[in-house]
Amino acid sequence: MDSSLYKAAMKGNIGDGDFLHVLLKKDEEAGYKVTPKGNNVLHVAALYGHTHFAQKVLTIMPSLLRHQNKKKETALHIAANEGHTEVVRVLLICKLGEANIEHLNLIIQMRDGVGDTALHKAVRNQHIDVVKLLVKQDPDFQFQANNAGKTPLYLSAETGFHDALLEILVSCNTPTYMGPCLRTPLHAAIINRYTDCAKSLWEWNRCLCEEADKWGWNSLHYAVKLGLKELVCDMLGWNKSLAYHPAGSENDWTTTFHIAAQEGHVDMMEELLKHCPDCWEMLDSRDQNVLHVAILSNQIEVTKFLLLFPEFDKLVDEADIDGNTPLHLRAASGNYVPELVYHPKARITPLNEELLSPNEMNSKDQPKHKGEKVTRDVKVQQREEKKDKTLIENILRATQIHVIVATLIVTVTFAAGFTLPGGFESNPGPNEGTPILIRKSAFKAFVVADVIAFVCSAGAVFSYFAMAANASFFQHVNAVSCLYMLATTLQLFGMAALVIAFITGMYATLAHSVALSVVVSIIGCISFLIYSSMLYVTFDWKALRPLFE
Repeated sequence: MDSSLYKAAMKGNIGDGDFLHVLLKKDEEAGYKVTPKGNNVLHVAALYGHTHFAQKVLTIMPSLLRHQNKKKETALHIAANEGHTEVVRVLLICKLGEANIEHLNLIIQMRDGVGDTALHKAVRNQHIDVVKLLVKQDPDFQFQANNAGKTPLYLSAETGFHDALLEILVSCNTPTYMGPCLRTPLHAAIINRYTDCAKSLWEWNRCLCEEADKWGWNSLHYAVKLGLKELVCDMLGWNKSLAYHPAGSENDWTTTFHIAAQEGHVDMMEELLKHCPDCWEMLDSRDQNVLHVAILSNQIEVTKFLLLFPEFDKLVDEADIDGNTPLHLRAASGNYVPELVYHPKARITPLNEELLSPNEMNSKDQPKHKGEKVTRDVKVQQREEKKDKTLIENILRATQIHVIVATLIVTVTFAAGFTLPGGFESNPGPNEGTPILIRKSAFKAFVVADVIAFVCSAGAVFSYFAMAANASFFQHVNAVSCLYMLATTLQLFGMAALVIAFITGMYATLAHSVALSVVVSIIGCISFLIYSSMLYVTFDWKALRPLFE
């Protein structure tokens, strides 16, 4: 596009005399030059909201009104998107010859690259004045859905643009309302909790609440799920049979009462019972009643509410498709609900498909039954025994290296106990054979640390011996695991004590050189940092926790 023409359109400058006319004719002769986005001069004027400039351009070249940019947007799309009401008004009153009205209606109906009309743009950006102009231009046009399956009416409900929704309902004779996934605008308003939009749609067409979406859920199902009590009351007051419509597919569905229980909405359950006193008897696709669902969803308050009424006692021992009653499910989940645990029917509940009572499902020592139950228990026991055997073998494999280390520490500390640093008094007298450095604190610390290292390592060796004996004769995995942890702990303490013995021994013998003894001690302490980092990286402490339980 010519730079002079672009600047004039951007600033809305029509100039003096024939300035704009000359520029437009020059642009026409050049083949209607456009911006990199494909916008012509009218697009640019609409973008910046220059009403007078757009009007002048349309007077000279009205055909520009139908031109589309690279996104297939007309100037009307852009003006509606930006909310430039007066520009939209000028575009709508443009004179296009004898078929003026028909041409304008076609322009209103034109779609951009994503299927949006100008009304879609205005609704999405919530420009109510633009919406009013567009819907009144052609009341008979239905404004079909865009590529995403959304009509302007659906968009209004989805975004909570109540004023636009009312304008469309009042001004359009037959607005198209279906949205994506077979959802209606009422679905969209309820799901997004726009109750004002939902009420207006309800008053406009009450039958909308009966239409199910792709997943088999109608508007009442969503209203119950979200706890929108006022809307639920209105819908049930109009048609209480809605409460009996299943939600879901042919093979996997639930009921409105089940939805309320699953979400923990006791007030919704009360509202449903008020209009449909027998809805508590409904079952879902797995033959589960509402008490089953309340327990599976861990809705304690719903469970207590249901058990308040004697007429609901039938729910307690009613079996589902697997033969499980709510009592079975409670026992399996471990949830403690006194009202259910001590219910009179808890003692006489029948066995489920696996021949288990609720108490047996909650017990670690379940009795054996005939048939498939015995086979299943044998297989489970075999798997556990194989798992225990594998664990024992892995532990024994690891101890082969540990025993070597522990034995080496025992040997070193034993030898150090008889070859003390500094030597012994060799002169005849009462102190003959006494360690020369016995009065030094560092020497005393060396002796204590050496003894600790010897005792811990010897204890580790003995633990490995006991571990091997248990693995050979008794095969007790818990005992082997505990002995392994004890031996490992003793060995770690022994190694730490060995390092301390080395540091204190060197310090005692190098006491006359303070600097050297301090350097040796610091270097020796680095080993503790190495041990700590290795333990942090290699040990899975969470995995070892069960061994102590």
